[in-house]
Amino acid sequence: MLFTAKAFGGNPLGVFFDADGLTTEQMFALTREMNHSETTFVTKDRKVRIFTATQELPFAGHPVLGTAFALQRRNPSEKTVVVNVPQGPIPVTFNGATAMMLQQKPEFRETHEASVLAPMLGLKVEDLDAAYPIQNVSTGRPNLIVMVKTMAAMKSVRFNWAALTEYFAKGDVQRGIYLLTRDTLDKGSTVHARKITPRLEDPATGSAAGCAAAYLAKYGIAGSGKTVRMEQGHLMGRPSELLLSALRAGDGSVDQVQVGGSSVLVLEGSVHRLG
Repeated sequence: MLFTAKAFGGNPLGVFFDADGLTTEQMFALTREMNHSETTFVTKDRKVRIFTATQELPFAGHPVLGTAFALQRRNPSEKTVVVNVPQGPIPVTFNGATAMMLQQKPEFRETHEASVLAPMLGLKVEDLDAAYPIQNVSTGRPNLIVMVKTMAAMKSVRFNWAALTEYFAKGDVQRGIYLLTRDTLDKGSTVHARKITPRLEDPATGSAAGCAAAYLAKYGIAGSGKTVRMEQGHLMGRPSELLLSALRAGDGSVDQVQVGGSSVLVLEGSVHRLG
């Protein structure tokens, strides 16, 4: 379990070692059997492949960080673990029970009008925080950051997926919507997040959290270089805590985006037969 210090909280991840002899079809089969949002497969030379039930991903934050925890448990003396995914090597630095993952330099892309987007989220325009832009941000995987005013509004969202798909087909390259609010459940959190997809709601999202870290730093919600806490998954009974950090330069550019947290080992076992 990732982004939690308690069993059965956070976001689960399956990690398979010694995956050199597995075919892509077998990896998909094992991923579907695990029934988590993602599963990773690690070869003996530490190359890592990331799968969902329907696709292979070049990068995803939660699987990278979770795989780093699994690798570090095999060699506790390692303080920095490099996870080699198809997108490139990603360093993960450990400090006691927590680890922080360095993400790509952020790209701040298109902005969108609240009057257009709010109805497609099942919200009113006044439910969105006009002080902050609705903006597509990427630190490896694009996410549209939407600032919502209240927790009540966060709870009431109802996505119109047909309308959203048609709208974004016109040119925006975003791959997900990440809802944030400063109206948190825990006073120690800077923002509360929700990541909803047509298939499921994600209890914690490492790649989207990197986009959020960059956004929070750029628009002054989090101090430059300061590590802040974000909460996610509480509304679906899987409370998660993510640590975020990013540096903001005087010209407004953002760099050194990091996302991290804790993990709990819940299950270990072996696969004996694949057909």
